Amino acid sequence: MEKFFEMARKLLAEQLDINPLEISMETPFEKIDADSIDIVEMIMALEDTYDIEFPEEDLEDYTTMGSLVEALWTYLQQSQK
Repeated sequence: MEKFFEMARKLLAEQLDINPLEISMETPFEKIDADSIDIVEMIMALEDTYDIEFPEEDLEDYTTMGSLVEALWTYLQQSQK
């Protein structure tokens, strides 16, 4: 999962034009001014990378980078079975 987090962090940092080190698993999206469009764009880039389609209906339930990354990672693991 660490590699997955690093990829997500890199993608989001590029979109927000910030240092990736400013984003940890505990970072609230609000703190880094990431809105829903930024988050969806990051997810779309991850979908391209992993050739999968993540569900996006509950995005507002994830308020931190870690909560979203864990949910996406779990979905990725389940779909590869």
